[in-house]
Amino acid sequence: MRFTMLLLGAAAAVATSANATDWTGFSGTITGGYNYSDVKGAPNNAFDFGGAANYAIPDTHLNVQGLVDYSETKSHSTPVDTWTSGGAVTWRDANYAVGFAGGYNSSRLLGISAGYGNYGLVGEYYAAPDLTLRLRGGGISGSFGPLSGDGGYYGGGATYYVTPNLSLTADGAYNTISGLHWATFEVGPEYKPFDALPVSILASYTHDNINTYGRSLSSDGLMVRLAWHFGEGNSLVEFDRNGPLNLRNPQLPMDGLSYTATHPAL
Repeated sequence: MRFTMLLLGAAAAVATSANATDWTGFSGTITGGYNYSDVKGAPNNAFDFGGAANYAIPDTHLNVQGLVDYSETKSHSTPVDTWTSGGAVTWRDANYAVGFAGGYNSSRLLGISAGYGNYGLVGEYYAAPDLTLRLRGGGISGSFGPLSGDGGYYGGGATYYVTPNLSLTADGAYNTISGLHWATFEVGPEYKPFDALPVSILASYTHDNINTYGRSLSSDGLMVRLAWHFGEGNSLVEFDRNGPLNLRNPQLPMDGLSYTATHPAL
């Protein structure tokens, strides 16, 4: 009987540490990383830096968050600068988070500017202490050079926590705007190695399928990220569930567009 009570107590402790709490105040992440991708033998190198912050309004379940990110992609020494901003208003408790998200992206490639916004719904469901499921979807509106139009996006994924400080994530999405269609997929681990230091390391394999005005391309790559977490939490699962949601707003496949611009179809 005593052994059974100990087991029940341990299970309850794990469940409590894994679920989102009813805390209020600020939380966030600061990230920096490197992306490598290959499009038909053409290498692309990208560096990015950004951050996200969330504020949990006292005495409510409402949360407000914002994000900003800058990245530079180089293919054949051709630089592409991209600024990303966005935010969300969500209702969150220990079992789920759901709300409205939006963002804006601005890029410039070989003198051609692209600017587009996205708007839609985002949600997370904490199916178990060690499993998070997520869905998102909405619309896209903007332009790429002289072309403009509307489109949409939808995606989803799952994160499994092998331990409170080690997770495995898989995520996929489909996006379309005007004559550009692209699908994205990524899978990889994230690890927080030190209890006293709120820093985690993420590495993911990425794959994109791109169709731009009838021309099909694909890319494979590696993404590495370093994240500094602040706010409520000690473990990776607590920072993930109490901090800002990873909105995963759609971003143009700049590696594929760079290849198209520098390798005209014959």
